Amino acid sequence: MTTAPLAAKRTGLGRRAAAALLGAAALTGMATVTAPSAGAAAGWDHTYSGTGVKVYVEERGDIVRVCDTSANGHSAWVAVMDNDNNIDHYKLKAAGGKGSCATNRASEGGRHNLAEYSRIALNFEGKGGNGSYYVSFVNDH
Repeated sequence: MTTAPLAAKRTGLGRRAAAALLGAAALTGMATVTAPSAGAAAGWDHTYSGTGVKVYVEERGDIVRVCDTSANGHSAWVAVMDNDNNIDHYKLKAAGGKGSCATNRASEGGRHNLAEYSRIALNFEGKGGNGSYYVSFVNDH
């Protein structure tokens, strides 16, 4: 798979939605997000990477994992939002330095249970406030 701005693996984004995401990224000065090949993300529905951060999503069970990939003195984090229902679900932080990860799942209840067929947005970064990434997908599993 090629690397492209705000690439989203297996998300079913239409051209207009992709264009809107690209436009939002251009307006806010966000950097490039890469989505690796299916082989690199075996078992995850979506995998997104940015400088110092990697985010994994498994729709079945609403599992979201964020990992710190850089020894830069900053924790990696992801904010999970439901765009369709206008809900800020939670912010997840990998605070243990390079190689650390943090995971939330629907079985934890409450805000961790994401609505089916909603557009879920992820805002994530790993550079200490020096640029974040924004992607979204439809939670249809």
